[in-house]
Amino acid sequence: MKKNITTIAILLFLTVKAQVGINKPNPTEMLDVNGNMKFSNILYLENPGVYLGSSSNSYLIVKDNGSQVIKRYVPETSDYSAINTVNYTFTGVNFTGLTNYDTGIPSSNYYLTIGGYIIRGGGNSSNVSISGSNVNIPLYSARAFIQGGTWRLKFLPNHSRTFTVPDSQNPKNVDIKLNIIVYRRDMLTTVNPVINYNMNANVAGTGTSPQPDKL
Repeated sequence: MKKNITTIAILLFLTVKAQVGINKPNPTEMLDVNGNMKFSNILYLENPGVYLGSSSNSYLIVKDNGSQVIKRYVPETSDYSAINTVNYTFTGVNFTGLTNYDTGIPSSNYYLTIGGYIIRGGGNSSNVSISGSNVNIPLYSARAFIQGGTWRLKFLPNHSRTFTVPDSQNPKNVDIKLNIIVYRRDMLTTVNPVINYNMNANVAGTGTSPQPDKL
């Protein structure tokens, strides 16, 4: 009886410590998978630990919500990282503003947003204003939009206004600095639809606006 108990204990120990390989004849970890893995429920990583080494040659795990397949994402193979910032400085801009600048960033692979802006006069002057009445000054139209398969940038005054600078300023143009945030589509597998809400001339929401589907 004692021998049987000892044998069972040894088998259980070997089962816990065994290395499992999927499409890997010689696994090097407890679970070593070569290829994609599909699952039906939720995947939890137990005690993943903290990696303090270099981020080069590192991989990320992403899930395809359509096929439920876990895929390996290699940041080094991307033109842009998962989340990146790009600072554009447009010098010598016409007083009309920036109407359609092609970033060349493909919309099929990335999302793009404008995070901030700075407007300066030619020669880095702060003397920039908007044409027309100084009583009612319109805001700017800052947009990132898709055209021809790439992301475009637009930044100009609203209501057909234009930028103006003092006559004494030289050169007579404006500089526009835009802070752009680029998100890789693989990292944003779910994007919320546009939320439309009628304010009914109120200055504050009534609390009945629909909540985003995914937070």
